[in-house]
Amino acid sequence: MFGLRIVATCMALVALAACSSSHEDDVERVAEQFHAALEAEDGEAACDLLSEDAQQEMQQSGDDCATAILDAGLSTEGRVKRVHVYDTSGQVRYDDDTLFLGDFPEGWRVTAAGCEKQAGKPYECQVKGG
Repeated sequence: MFGLRIVATCMALVALAACSSSHEDDVERVAEQFHAALEAEDGEAACDLLSEDAQQEMQQSGDDCATAILDAGLSTEGRVKRVHVYDTSGQVRYDDDTLFLGDFPEGWRVTAAGCEKQAGKPYECQVKGG
């Protein structure tokens, strides 16, 4: 009986680890697609990867999202340093940038980009939304 509990617990931990790893892969893939779209100066593709709130935030400048996202001057340089997934939220840290992502019905979307950690304060982001 005790042995079955240990086996069941171990199997549950393995399943959780695999699920987390899968989500991390998905989050990193979307972040890389976002950076690739910016590097290719494809504002439409970059905006398609933003959450609806982030798209609306970009349009508040008076430009359409595709133009505003390219004008934001977001970094496309650097390598992925760390990927974290917390349930329905993700963070991808690059050398010079941090992206935040959310899990929406249509999949993972960038909710904030161009983010820098501020000493003792929340991140300051060039692109933000919910």
